[in-house]
Amino acid sequence: MVPYINDVVGVLKEAVLDVSPEVRKAAAECVSCFAKATREKFHMQSESLAKPLVKALHHQRFRNRVAAVTALGDLLLYGDSKVIQDVSGPLAQCVMDLPQVRLVLAEVGGSLALHMPDRHSYWHRILPLLLFGLKDEDKDVRCKATQLWEQVGHKYEEENVDQLKQEIDFDVPPPDYPPGEVRPGIGCRSLVQRSLYHILPGLLTDLDDWQAGPRLHAAKLLAVLILNADSGVTQYAEKVLTALHLAAGDKEASVVKQVNECGRFLGCFLPPSVFLPLVLPRLGAGHHGERPLVVLAALIEGSSTALLQPCLPDLISVLAEEDVALVFGEAHQEALLCVIRTLLYKCDFSENSFKMFYLLLFIASSSSGENASVAQEGLKELSKNCGYEEIQELYHKHTREVLDRLMVAVGSWTEGSPSFLLLGGLMKLAGPALGHELEILTKILTACTVKGEDPFVCLHCLNQLRHLLVGESQPLAAGGQLEVWLPVLVSKCMREHLVWRAGATAETLRTAAVACLEAACSTGVTTQPMIEEVKECTVLLPALIEDDAEMTRLFACSVVQCVATTYTCLIDTNTLHTLADKVLKRLDDVARAVRLKAAHILNVLFQDLPEGYDVTLNTAHLQDLCKDALIFLDDPDEQFQEAVCDWLERMKSVCPDLLIKLLESEAHKFRNAHICHRLITSMKTLQVT
Repeated sequence: MVPYINDVVGVLKEAVLDVSPEVRKAAAECVSCFAKATREKFHMQSESLAKPLVKALHHQRFRNRVAAVTALGDLLLYGDSKVIQDVSGPLAQCVMDLPQVRLVLAEVGGSLALHMPDRHSYWHRILPLLLFGLKDEDKDVRCKATQLWEQVGHKYEEENVDQLKQEIDFDVPPPDYPPGEVRPGIGCRSLVQRSLYHILPGLLTDLDDWQAGPRLHAAKLLAVLILNADSGVTQYAEKVLTALHLAAGDKEASVVKQVNECGRFLGCFLPPSVFLPLVLPRLGAGHHGERPLVVLAALIEGSSTALLQPCLPDLISVLAEEDVALVFGEAHQEALLCVIRTLLYKCDFSENSFKMFYLLLFIASSSSGENASVAQEGLKELSKNCGYEEIQELYHKHTREVLDRLMVAVGSWTEGSPSFLLLGGLMKLAGPALGHELEILTKILTACTVKGEDPFVCLHCLNQLRHLLVGESQPLAAGGQLEVWLPVLVSKCMREHLVWRAGATAETLRTAAVACLEAACSTGVTTQPMIEEVKECTVLLPALIEDDAEMTRLFACSVVQCVATTYTCLIDTNTLHTLADKVLKRLDDVARAVRLKAAHILNVLFQDLPEGYDVTLNTAHLQDLCKDALIFLDDPDEQFQEAVCDWLERMKSVCPDLLIKLLESEAHKFRNAHICHRLITSMKTLQVT
């Protein structure tokens, strides 16, 4: 065939692009056979067959593409090696083809790496064809590629045993090799290390390709290269990390997954002293977003604990900076939590816990949903990491320092201020730890609720304070300071907002303040300063009982109840009559809850009369109260009707004669006259007794 080589090549050039698929397939197979048969002379004409075969790679039938890949492999194996510069790119694109094509591609790559005469000059073009298969989705392709890659590495090691003698004698694996991965042999590692310089530029460019397919396969190949380059990847760390920072923001989750794997492998081979100076400066740069955090989390996951622990203080200091820690973006916080969780798993925080506590507290305070839950779980993990049995021990340790920071920053806060969110989170989560720091907490709350501050901030602080006061465990009483500071809270935080002012904002704050006052009065603190403060607030109760807001009226009635039961010394005759008059009017309130509450409070008010109360002297007032209440015995609400009846039953011990007279004179006017007669009978029985 040698004398006719030009003619045969001319025929094959046309045949591989024939209209008939069968002819094309047969022609490609003929190229393989002809190359093997005329291997000594084939290189003279092989270059002319390259372009037609490259075009044949795009045929719609996969069998034709398989034949074309095989033919190109034989073309390179027996022909002119320079052709690989033109065909390696099109061949590499076959990694996005069907599994049958990818399997043949891996076989071709392995064959070239094992037998191509001039392979040492073209490792950077041959290796990707084989290495792509190591991360293939198809098991057969992966197994074949792995088998061939081991053979290639073994052969290279045998051919270069003298040059690799030092590496062979002193080969020590990294302390924390990636789990689930088998360390390649020295031959494989040496091959990749020597080819990385040529492969990386094009590969890193593909990571920014406009199509998702090339980006994914580039990321997969990068992971394989890093794993095989081992510690030799150190000199390319900056370039690789720059590319990973870009790819970490990819829209395709599969690409980001491969980026994470690349980061884990890098973290195994690069000591933290190398990768941290390259990554940390990017964290605070806003235009990078959360991408550096994604890469950092992967690097830390792959890193050795022994090497990472000494770098922990510097790392945490950067993470705790405002432009990293106090960012509201959901994706940013999610990535930051990933870094934190990895650090908690890897490192000991017994001596560096505050900044981590601060980070987690801010995320738990400023986010909602999944991030908030993860942050709270992170606080529990931090507590265990520090050796505490209960999370409250962690709060006891750090609450004061957080409050000190907030005290410095307090003033002119808005609902989006990081410091305000931290305060809200601390009040929600710290529990009894706040009771031990009540003095500074009181100062902060006073500054937040003073007139002129942001209404939302003021409202939120009052609501959080109320929750702390009404909690069953009474967290603010934990430190034994509540009796000292509760009067100050009433005076500075609540009383100012009880005064009537026009507007919806003032109305909302008034409701929150009176609700908070009710919680404060329910704590049972009866020191003299507290009594004085409640006395000042009692003067404002008549107006609050008649407020336009239903909840304000309801809470004001509850405060009256607390005063009547806990601060009885404040109830004199005038106060009793004033409050009773106002509460009585609430029996006709538009809100059912207020009506029921008012009826119950009248019962409480007259349970224990003020010392020296003269019934005879106050007959007229009592008569008006009872007469006004009688009309509600005909109320259609049976529960309310019963509540009014209970109060009148209570009044039989105060002024029975007066009540009997009123009931007998008014009974005929009622639909429910039997209730009147029942009350009359009860009172007469009491008189007889």
